[in-house]
Amino acid sequence: MDLIIFKQAQKELKHAPKDIIEDTFALFEDLMEGHKLRLSGRSGEFRVFYVIKTGKAIYVVHAGVKKKQELDKRVRQILQTRIRSLNL
Repeated sequence: MDLIIFKQAQKELKHAPKDIIEDTFALFEDLMEGHKLRLSGRSGEFRVFYVIKTGKAIYVVHAGVKKKQELDKRVRQILQTRIRSLNL
């Protein structure tokens, strides 16, 4: 299984705390091995959105600081646009 990170998501991840980045990539390694996990960081809340195309790849489509429990309209639109571009 491949790990594919959208260019914009790469830029967004650059703003994440170092411990979150390390934990995120450890999580993706576990996901590629078939484990289901939830990530929580020591430096605050940070969301990383990904899509798993069964048996093929993990696509990282967005990342950002978690400000509230619900997703705002802008983030929802970003996710919809990026996921549609995958043609899943």
